[in-house]
Amino acid sequence: MLKNKKTAIVYDKWLSTLGGGEVVACTIAKILKDSGYDVTFISGKPVSFKKIKNALGIDLSGIKFKQVWNDELELKKFVKGKDLFINCSFMDYSYGYAKKNIYYTLFPTESYLNLKGMIFNNFILPLASKLIKPIEFVSEPPSLISINNQLAYSLDGPVKIAFSFLNPKKIYLLKFSLFLENFYFSLLKNLNYKVINSKIVEKQIKIDHSHNLIHFYLKIKPKTTTIYLEITPPKIKKTHLLNKDRFYLLYPKIIDLKIPEFIYKLLYEKINTRLRAGIFINILNRLKSYQLILADSEFTKKWIKNYWKREAKVLYPPVDFLFEKYDLSKMKKENWICNVGRFFTLGHGKKQEVLVEAFKKLYYQGYKNWQLHLIGGVGNESGTLEFIKYLKKQAKGYPIYFHFNVPRKKVEEILLKSKVYWHATGFGEKKPIKMEHFGIAPIEAISAGCIPVLYNGGGLTEIIEKLNLNPDIHLFSGKSELIENTKKIIKENIKIKEEIFIKLTNLFNKDKFNKNLIKLLNEKI
Repeated sequence: MLKNKKTAIVYDKWLSTLGGGEVVACTIAKILKDSGYDVTFISGKPVSFKKIKNALGIDLSGIKFKQVWNDELELKKFVKGKDLFINCSFMDYSYGYAKKNIYYTLFPTESYLNLKGMIFNNFILPLASKLIKPIEFVSEPPSLISINNQLAYSLDGPVKIAFSFLNPKKIYLLKFSLFLENFYFSLLKNLNYKVINSKIVEKQIKIDHSHNLIHFYLKIKPKTTTIYLEITPPKIKKTHLLNKDRFYLLYPKIIDLKIPEFIYKLLYEKINTRLRAGIFINILNRLKSYQLILADSEFTKKWIKNYWKREAKVLYPPVDFLFEKYDLSKMKKENWICNVGRFFTLGHGKKQEVLVEAFKKLYYQGYKNWQLHLIGGVGNESGTLEFIKYLKKQAKGYPIYFHFNVPRKKVEEILLKSKVYWHATGFGEKKPIKMEHFGIAPIEAISAGCIPVLYNGGGLTEIIEKLNLNPDIHLFSGKSELIENTKKIIKENIKIKEEIFIKLTNLFNKDKFNKNLIKLLNEKI
């Protein structure tokens, strides 16, 4: 019987972000498993079953997990010959090598048919990838701090880092440094590190006693396009451990030996974040390997047609309705405004800074008994940490509360207690890719009885239209409009009507998502 079991690969490179797209990918994986498929989930970084369940409320036990980071040849080994491949990775256009290939599109990127786009995608990015080798923590990123004005990671346990876009025919210099507040040679002796998928041609270790730094210089010859550096700090007995007896890793890097280091430093910060998504020349040709393109909204479908000249089918993401899990009549609402969204500065940022500024103005307009609660995951990128620092500074002295990386239960608790939900993704942006492409969080908030005030753009507008809510109240284009609409909701004590819950069920129900997905899989493509 096992021999006849269909095989499926679900691919979401960004699983570790545990955002809305990851809800879709994980739900698809679970549906396929429950339908009898032998499912393998491929992500860029490892994420535990427990963490997925705590953050998203989805149980993926029984599903195999593999990790591939920016290595299309490695991905091909897993996908080729499988019955089904579903790519849910945003901005990842790896070829589909299964018998049936489906691309679930969170939002399309341009196919670069114009001259400017072709130069950027076909020449500038590939050239940049030769100069800059982006790094990515594929293990759980350690905490990031500043030591002597340099970014450093606290090594409380083993760490694994990926370096991508390497040429197996070339030799590179891999550099990293370790800092120890109190230097002991015995600790250095017990430090373990290795480079995976690469041969170390030459190594040199320099010790800077005056600054307690250990510098590692490794000349390496890659065996594939992506290699990994693993560092395991020595185990220190608690009886000998002082408060500052810890290893810290200074930001590692790989340098092409032919590139002067000052040029490397100049380009790195500008190019690194863009290269993380990968380089995919000739997107339209790659998309031909997918028999079916799915879109997460009508907004996304429109831009797929515009950019890719392909017809897509809309499959709205599954939403966890809180009115189905809780008796809302028994929930006490507080004078709270809330927002759910990752804290980051790349891509379509969630614009928490706009919400903080608007709330401060609302506060001084006679609403000092209200609170703003901002919920979301926080990555370990330096830009994100600076953004958090800025938000906290702006919020100081006001009833503004941050809930970073909290469990799913806590998110639900805040939504159930909040009266109003704000969402500003896309505010001040012109490019459609920086808008909210759908908006799972706003729908979850509505299902908890929160009154939405959403930015008038992207998939957020679509939500208000589909639910037949008044756009003059529930959409805003400027900060003053956000404040005035919120004041009107408070003064008129506007509530979510029962008919809205019925519409939510008809549009975004999990069972409907399941049935529609299975139906699409059974269709001849």
